[in-house]
Amino acid sequence: MSDVATGSFAERYAALTDPRSGSLGADALSSAGLFLCGISACVDARVEMNDIQPLLDAPADTQAARLAALLLSRAARGVGGEVRFDWPEGPAWLRERLRPRYALGGTGPQAAWVLGQLGVRSLVALEDRHDLMLRQIPPGVLLAQSGTLKAVDEVPAAGPHIPEIFIFEFTAGRAIGPVVPPRSSRVIIRFGDRGIQHDAEFESLSRQLAPFAAAGLLSGLNDEATENVGAASRHVFALSRDWKDAGLRTIHFELAGYASQQAVDELLSNARGAISSLGMSHSELLAMNPSAHHPMEALVALGERLGLERVCVHADTWAAAVTLNDPREEELALMAGCAIASARAANGAPARDISVSPSAEFHPLPFEAPVRKGRWTFVACASPYLDKPAATLGLGDSFTAGCLLILGRARHANAGQNLQHA
Repeated sequence: MSDVATGSFAERYAALTDPRSGSLGADALSSAGLFLCGISACVDARVEMNDIQPLLDAPADTQAARLAALLLSRAARGVGGEVRFDWPEGPAWLRERLRPRYALGGTGPQAAWVLGQLGVRSLVALEDRHDLMLRQIPPGVLLAQSGTLKAVDEVPAAGPHIPEIFIFEFTAGRAIGPVVPPRSSRVIIRFGDRGIQHDAEFESLSRQLAPFAAAGLLSGLNDEATENVGAASRHVFALSRDWKDAGLRTIHFELAGYASQQAVDELLSNARGAISSLGMSHSELLAMNPSAHHPMEALVALGERLGLERVCVHADTWAAAVTLNDPREEELALMAGCAIASARAANGAPARDISVSPSAEFHPLPFEAPVRKGRWTFVACASPYLDKPAATLGLGDSFTAGCLLILGRARHANAGQNLQHA
């Protein structure tokens, strides 16, 4: 078998996912540390867009009809993303008329779910502990309770039901009324601004565990109302600075989509010195910098502006990053992220065993890599691409989890007795 550093991408992914010798094999994963994952959470209500006839039949000039038009417009263009839709009654209306499938949502919890399926433990921030939310927490995803790590069955339900987020998924070539999507994706509809999870137990315990953790992941500031992003980002980055001061080296912030570029600029202005790594989708990078079709210059500029060690971007058929660290490790991290995301796309949910589907395609990279740019190295890899995935939800979060598995594997101390087993 080819070594992961040589051969075609198909051969290299086969080496990466080898269950005995690969970096994503059981032996390698058994030594992974604890991951700290915050700082938003929700219940996702997943709906196939082929099953939205009640929306399509809604009377004209109603919020339901406007939502249907928005969804069809995006599906017709193959555009996913996240949208804030002002309809407070929307969740109840949809819940009564559609057949949603519920799952854990939010970048931190989604990444923790992915890691849990691989036998790797994570601590998540969770303030909203109502019954429906707790029922979505899978094994391996831990909560902070009374100063210790707890499995979900040890945590009592409390608080009111928080309206779920609706995820409308569509598949390339599969008709939705008059529309045939050219690309598979999903549209995330938020009917309100839930805000970040103010979980004091998580914040306290994560500060204690930071010296022994493998890596930290933060995201979800787009869940705040635009006017609150500045204050919320200062709170979040104060936490990550404490993690950093305690010795946690790998602290990643995943950007997500925002209502305004001003909100993005404000939160990034608070991030310098608080994180080591920044990630985003290619569409999110283009929203910041429309000329960044070749991402290297834009990623380097972000790295310099925020004092980072790495900046990464993921697209449908490739992933890329600039790094100040070992470029071979960075390429391995990108490939791990792509492999885990592709396995989820094929499986329809986080996979227990990571392998590349025989139907996956490897597209040529649209740029040269690796390339040196001053003190930075630009690296990239092709992703195992599925034209008609079983699901598109959570693929970016899965990619992030895979990257952090590699980046955090050699950067945490042996926690020993300092991490209480849940």
